[in-house]
Amino acid sequence: MIIRTYVGLGFTFIELMITIAIAAILLTIGTPSLVSLYEGMRVNSNIEKIHDTLIFARSQAISYGTTVKVCPYATADACGTTTDWSKGIRVYTDKNISKPLRAIDGFHANDKVKGSVALLTFAPDGLSNGATLTYCPNGKKTEAKAVTVKVGGIISYSDAGAGC
Repeated sequence: MIIRTYVGLGFTFIELMITIAIAAILLTIGTPSLVSLYEGMRVNSNIEKIHDTLIFARSQAISYGTTVKVCPYATADACGTTTDWSKGIRVYTDKNISKPLRAIDGFHANDKVKGSVALLTFAPDGLSNGATLTYCPNGKKTEAKAVTVKVGGIISYSDAGAGC
């Protein structure tokens, strides 16, 4: 007589429920850190976009020997008149405001971009009127970053929690 032994493969229902419970606990613990990781990446990406746009504006002013202006976006043909840069950024020459050299569309809906001025100007020699643009994600001072433009045209990054 042949005796067959059955080797069970797979999970029992109890093992499956325990695995799902452990996975749920790990997701509950890990999700907040994923949100802050995403937020930090968003801040770094956008602050780098702002930095690169300002470097571009200065470069265009020097290369073409003309005044280049950077302003907060208001409409397709106009700049904003406040220090709120959250709707986007426009770069244009004095000669043609309706044709921007470069533009950044608006930022994340919960984030704010505040400037120390409503208009940043780069002269043909690369000098500027100086400004600081502060990016505040969800109003969190601890995560805020800034781009500073010195009067001499030097553009740099910094942490800037106080500006939110």
